[in-house]
Amino acid sequence: MRLSTRLVTNISLVLLFAFVIAGCSKKEQEKKVGASSEAPLSAGYEKAIAAHASKPIFRPAGTGPAVWGPGDLYALLATGKETNNAFFQFEAIVPPGGGPPPHIHSREDESFYIVRGSLEMSLGDSTVQAKAGDFVFIPRGTAHHFKNVGKDTAVQLVTFVPAGMENYFIEVFPVASDRSAAPPPVTEDLIRKLHEHAPKYGLEFLPPKDSGKN
Repeated sequence: MRLSTRLVTNISLVLLFAFVIAGCSKKEQEKKVGASSEAPLSAGYEKAIAAHASKPIFRPAGTGPAVWGPGDLYALLATGKETNNAFFQFEAIVPPGGGPPPHIHSREDESFYIVRGSLEMSLGDSTVQAKAGDFVFIPRGTAHHFKNVGKDTAVQLVTFVPAGMENYFIEVFPVASDRSAAPPPVTEDLIRKLHEHAPKYGLEFLPPKDSGKN
């Protein structure tokens, strides 16, 4: 009877040990399967995020790309390539008489912060005189334009959200290799490019409300 009890006990211990070993093996296999299926996905995701992450920008004054707008100088401060397409910002130096014709952006919101001087700005059906320190926000789909009707050069920071309009600038406007030079005249070729490339960027030019004043 003792032998039989001891035998049963030993058999029970062997079975228990085998059960524990089997459980541990199953967990190890599950870990391996999980690691093989999840690790590459996680690693690839993190690598993709790192590759597209925005990086800090330091752009000293007077550096970086610049183009001649219609009577203005546009210095590109932050492009979509640098902000992961979050926004595009540029400095607009607008001499007397400078400024684009009335237009509408269908894809971006646009904002203006006047740094120096003043600008006449049309915002839909209203017109304001924006001076240094003033801020203007233009929701997409709103007709607008600005013009320097004063005697002094105006400077403003212009921001598009999201980015993309910088590519229109690069395609249409001539490169400003000498920023100290006077803006080149608005030619028929520039006007043609303004209208020809506009649809590609959701941009629509409008006739001025009063051609005598604009």
